[in-house]
Amino acid sequence: MLLSELGEFGFIDRIAARASGHPQVLVGIGDDAAVLDLGGPELTVVTTDAHFEGRHFSLEHMSPAEVGWRAGAAALSDIAAMGARPVAVFCSCALPADWPAERAEELLGGLRSAAESVSAVLAGGDMISNRQVALDVVVVGSVPRGQELLRSGARPGQVLAVTGTLGATGAALALLQAGGPDALTAAPGAVRERFVRPEPRIVAGRALAASGRVAAAMDISDGLVQDAGHIAGRSGVGITIEAARVPIAEGCADVAGDLGADAIAWALTGGEDFELLIALDRDQVEPLAAMAAVAEIGLTVVGSIEEGEGVRVLDANGREMELPRGGWDHFG
Repeated sequence: MLLSELGEFGFIDRIAARASGHPQVLVGIGDDAAVLDLGGPELTVVTTDAHFEGRHFSLEHMSPAEVGWRAGAAALSDIAAMGARPVAVFCSCALPADWPAERAEELLGGLRSAAESVSAVLAGGDMISNRQVALDVVVVGSVPRGQELLRSGARPGQVLAVTGTLGATGAALALLQAGGPDALTAAPGAVRERFVRPEPRIVAGRALAASGRVAAAMDISDGLVQDAGHIAGRSGVGITIEAARVPIAEGCADVAGDLGADAIAWALTGGEDFELLIALDRDQVEPLAAMAAVAEIGLTVVGSIEEGEGVRVLDANGREMELPRGGWDHFG
């Protein structure tokens, strides 16, 4: 069977089914990060994330520093989704031999800045020569025992909520596709900023984990609907999302108006918003939303969790929506 037939997540499931266990690996393949018990009062959390020029980014519309920041933020977002605290960032990078050293320093400086913004450090890595730029970022963090957030705890009767707002990356990509590299420069400031400098929700993730009130969590990197499907699958539940309740990022409506597009579609199926998606009891929404770390970015209920499987999306009239294929699948 071809990888294009299996799809990225089908292949991951296939590998996970064949992976051997280890008593110190508490959570392995299938969550935002691995959770290891190496002794001590806290558990160790590890994630890795790869970024390739031409696939994940283009230096035609992003500076080297922005590429480095974005690669770091994407990996750090997985740590946030686990409710963990990042400690060290490592990066294996491929760089053209004819690049000026200053440009390479700018790229890794962006990665270092992303790490330092959440009190982590760039602690090492590896380097090879290659015609195209590639970054593989590893983050090691820690979380108090019993506070780790997983995708597998959602229960029928709970609600689904997101931090912040969604759709900015979808809007930015639509601009690039419509107008080329220069189009992003003219984008609303909020759209471009969210695209090139996403903020990993480490502080909010830690606060949500420490509250003990979150049943399941992950970050929104592959698109709201697709990522809700990961929670549904791991938790053995069904999820209904109400499109009218999804918070749309600033500037998306303006871009949608200019392009004749639908901002809601970007919020539902666009990827790399790097917000947190959580399942929790309905009566816990208000107290969690009032916590300082969460109130700063907002918490919005977007749907409900029920018996069943999969994800459905309802429009403002309660009708099930037919969505275009969305979300990110590298082999799809």
